[in-house]
Amino acid sequence: MTSDDFSTLFELLPIGAYRSSPDGRQLRANPALVRLDGYESEAEMLAATHDLAQEWYVDPQRRDQFKTELAQFGRVVDFVSEVFRHKTRERIWVRVHAHVVRDAGGALRYYEGTVQDITQEHRIRMALQASERRFRALTEKAQLLTLIYADDLRLSYVSPAALTLLGFEPAAKLGTSLLDWFHPDDVGDAAQEIERIKRFENSGTESVYRFLHADGSWRHLALLANNCLADEAVQGVVTTARDVTDAHLAQQKLVESEARFRSLTEMSADWYWEMDADLHFTRVEAGPRTRLTWRYDMALGLRPGQISPTSLTQAQWAEHFALLRSHQPFYNFEFQRELSNGQRPWHNISGEPVFDTSGSFAGYRGVGRDVTELKLAEEEIRRMAFHDPLTGLANRRLLMDRLQQALSAAERKQTVSALLFLDLDRFKLLNDSLGHDAGDEMLLQVARRLSGCVRAVDTVARVGGDEFVLLVQGLGETIELATEQTAMLGQKLLCALAAPYELRQGPFHSGASIGAVVIGASSQDAEAWLKKADTAMYEAKAAGRNALRFFEVVDPV
Repeated sequence: MTSDDFSTLFELLPIGAYRSSPDGRQLRANPALVRLDGYESEAEMLAATHDLAQEWYVDPQRRDQFKTELAQFGRVVDFVSEVFRHKTRERIWVRVHAHVVRDAGGALRYYEGTVQDITQEHRIRMALQASERRFRALTEKAQLLTLIYADDLRLSYVSPAALTLLGFEPAAKLGTSLLDWFHPDDVGDAAQEIERIKRFENSGTESVYRFLHADGSWRHLALLANNCLADEAVQGVVTTARDVTDAHLAQQKLVESEARFRSLTEMSADWYWEMDADLHFTRVEAGPRTRLTWRYDMALGLRPGQISPTSLTQAQWAEHFALLRSHQPFYNFEFQRELSNGQRPWHNISGEPVFDTSGSFAGYRGVGRDVTELKLAEEEIRRMAFHDPLTGLANRRLLMDRLQQALSAAERKQTVSALLFLDLDRFKLLNDSLGHDAGDEMLLQVARRLSGCVRAVDTVARVGGDEFVLLVQGLGETIELATEQTAMLGQKLLCALAAPYELRQGPFHSGASIGAVVIGASSQDAEAWLKKADTAMYEAKAAGRNALRFFEVVDPV
């Protein structure tokens, strides 16, 4: 091929092509790479790129690994990395092929190669939980094939990738018809597409066809063609092809998996939306299976923050609108709305900016979904992690966390707290005689009585079958005053718990043994203080039950 041929191919490649200096400067970028990195022109991109290691790679060390391979082997193949779309900072996955270019004296001039966006392929394989080895095996098969054929479909150029992709030596295919490679069932569609290409009526997007491999199998190739028949330097239709067989099969498996899932349960669908350049909704559409708790047509003409009250503050909306005005994509933006019917659904929306043919900002488009059930499930998981499932009180984990906070506050602010450990009297007798249902009913009444005796800021926890702990904070600055208040609270608790419990089987009388400890500034940890309260509780039980005992009084340090 001539240099003109190469220049034309450089501009027409559907994947990025580049030249870069060893110190990380971008020297050349074809239109596909310019678009991949979010820029409008090569000049803009080159001006904005100064250090590829720091600006492009998510892991800057990948640049050093890239250079090391080039230094050792003179080229890199299938170099897969996570990078930033340079201008927008969106994370994507790419595959890079490159080689070293030297001058006549052997001195290194620059690196030259191609960059292919494989984000979608990467996500599909992750969805199928493919192993890292399989992922590498699949990506290593993806190569770029370039073909040039004349008006009669005879091939005048076949790139070396024909051997890798299809098992044929390039020279063996020169002069043969392009259609000889197509699957018989695809020939008709391919011939019609070729005629549209000749008339410049093709869509300009990739078309996938099955190509014959030398081993007799069929490979799925994604083709993109440009009519250069009138170009004296080319005199043919330039077609590039990439192997998407693995991605096609993976997508087919994913579709089959989703079809099986849909046969067992209903799928919830997203809704689609568009906004104009002034950030007003111009289109909101939902399918029949979309879970939508509001009339989406009422959003037309409004901005996001005007639809109904939400959980977001004015500052949070201002931050979101600042992002929209900077024309940046956004993902998984969540907020809770308050509807006139009392419902409070959660929504999750993602969007991307839209630009017209002149490059001017035209608005946004994106998708949204109702994630109320997910939010409720997350909240339930959090509640179960820190609360007793029967009574709804704090569990031991949450109690110890708050007790540790109280100890830290005592150190900083010289405040005093109290810990009261309660064990119910005669509870085992109730369980043995009336059963666990009666026991659970009593525990629920105990939880309500304990909660009614303290402030909302205090912590009431169930730490065992019939064991409860109260953490009372902010009792003043002296041990003496805190001890008096704790003693009064203890008597209040004893009275509350001594009242008869109205159970389905009839009234039941009980009481409680309470151990208390007053906590000032101390180096002891939360477990030590809980053990002291527990010890005091056993002293109260030994004293005849239905009693309150203090472990000790500790002066602040």
